[in-house]
Amino acid sequence: MNKFATRLLCVAWLGVAGAPAWAQDCKFSSDRTASFNGPVKRVVIEAGAGDLKVRGDAGDGLEATGRACASSESLLGKIALESRRENDIVYLKVVIGGGMGDLFSFNRYSYLDLEVIVPRHAEIDVTDSSGDVELSDVGTSRVKDGAGDLLLKNINGSLTVEDGAGEIRVISVAGAVRVEDGSGGIDIEDVRGDVTIVSDSSGDIAIAKVTGSVEVVNDSSGDITIREVRGDVKIGNDTSGDINVSEVGGNFTVTADSSGNILYERVVGSVRIPAKT
Repeated sequence: MNKFATRLLCVAWLGVAGAPAWAQDCKFSSDRTASFNGPVKRVVIEAGAGDLKVRGDAGDGLEATGRACASSESLLGKIALESRRENDIVYLKVVIGGGMGDLFSFNRYSYLDLEVIVPRHAEIDVTDSSGDVELSDVGTSRVKDGAGDLLLKNINGSLTVEDGAGEIRVISVAGAVRVEDGSGGIDIEDVRGDVTIVSDSSGDIAIAKVTGSVEVVNDSSGDITIREVRGDVKIGNDTSGDINVSEVGGNFTVTADSSGNILYERVVGSVRIPAKT
């Protein structure tokens, strides 16, 4: 999903649009910051409208830098970055205020772009309403996203994603990957564990270079391409779209397929696919 669509969705649901794509001038802006010294093992982030970047480095503290942007000084003053620490857990929350009068005011906007630097192996828990999210060089991560594209790379642990709409790109995960997706493409590469796509309503799925097994439990529409998997590949229910599988070290199974072609090559184990009627 592009940024215009992402921000427009925010207008409809939140009453305040956060839209750099259609408000490039950012009429009113100011910084929002938070920092914590000492060991941080887990970071919980509630982000609103705006882009979010979380990056791991060699330090043990946390630095958060945000740029608040709004169409008026009044709206700018209602944007806050709340933060607190409980032992080795840091909580960050983006608060974007706005009245019901903004609900149908498409020329108004309010958002906070936030960048957070954390310890490289910190556990990350993100809830985001709209805007793009990028995680890199962090520990075990969980992302719950309403709308916007996701780029999740160099995860030093497992990864769990629950996404409403937008593209999902996953690169290099040390543990297992689990995804529930509403709409948008899913592209996953280099996973040193199992990959499970619990559900995908629409959009293509591409999975490559997996040390463990791959399972697509339910896919409504879009093509599925899977290659270079050391373990098994299992597709539970595929409503529409082609299935193309290659270089599988274990078994390949498709339980149900309503329409589309099933192609496979270089499968070491057994192959079980529905008979064509």
